[in-house]
Amino acid sequence: MIETSLHPCRSEARSAIPFAAFEALLRHEAEEHDLALGTAPDGSVWAEVEGGELGIRPDGSGCVLLVHAQGPDWLHAIGETVDEHLAHHLPGTAALQWSGARAAHRLPPNFSLARMVRVTRLSGDFLRVRLEGANLARLDRDMIHFRFVLPGAADTPARWPRVGADGRTEWPPGLHRPAYTVSAIDPDAGWLETDIFIHAGGRTCDFAQRTPPGAEVGLTGPGGGGIPRAATLSIGGDETAYPALARIIAAQAAHARITAQLFGDRADYPFPAHPGLVTSHRPRAEAAVAAEIATAPPADHYWFATEKPRLAPLRRAILDTLAVPKSRTHLAAYWNAAGSADD
Repeated sequence: MIETSLHPCRSEARSAIPFAAFEALLRHEAEEHDLALGTAPDGSVWAEVEGGELGIRPDGSGCVLLVHAQGPDWLHAIGETVDEHLAHHLPGTAALQWSGARAAHRLPPNFSLARMVRVTRLSGDFLRVRLEGANLARLDRDMIHFRFVLPGAADTPARWPRVGADGRTEWPPGLHRPAYTVSAIDPDAGWLETDIFIHAGGRTCDFAQRTPPGAEVGLTGPGGGGIPRAATLSIGGDETAYPALARIIAAQAAHARITAQLFGDRADYPFPAHPGLVTSHRPRAEAAVAAEIATAPPADHYWFATEKPRLAPLRRAILDTLAVPKSRTHLAAYWNAAGSADD
């Protein structure tokens, strides 16, 4: 995995954090997110992460952090994820200085600008938004999501993120960064489409409905995990997950058997046809579905995304009762009614 890494982009940073402390953090995150771990002959410990590999090796009383990535956008994103985790788990840690830092005052390499050129009504509950822009090829990958970066007040000029002198992204205040699914994309033609669930108080759907064509927005990503492929899949979600479910269904081989549970109040989203697809519309029935899954023959892969409290019984049934390895699951809380939805 590590010694033969083919990832072309690399960066490293030295830290005074003891190797044992950072190794414990890395192993905790690997357990939490089911990341594959490996140890190299030089004593370094590595984890496979989205877009590349993250490693750590002893360096005197401290350690050296190493990132191997598929491209400069992933190199930047993985480094920033490390920075965020250190700030959260080890507050007060000195800022890392990554080698090969990006040129200051430029747009981050995992960020690009696009324009909203068309908003159409896809169904009673969804809008389809077409965006046009350059540098979209990075979003045409086997990944689920990207993030909109929406400007703040309409009466002030948009200020976009820039790379600071330390190589990190500096985010101006007021930007909104919700996660959405790439529903369709043609990077050669320079366009991307995404589907937005219409609901009261949704900042993104309000922006799409009220903003005239030609409005400039930012795009970061990709992210959100890969698209699973398996002979048998058990998938489901509420309206916030319907576009992602559609991507998963469309990606399966013709012989795959897919059971899809739709937990939204309505199910008027246009899912793709598939010969092995069985769909059930069961509003807010996560607990009942969890009970059925716990006693049913196991699937090769489980993918569910819904409101956080309603996801809990599914997590218990799949991870605890059936003891399915996390590598064969994706169980995500897309929103939480007790807090603010990321929309």
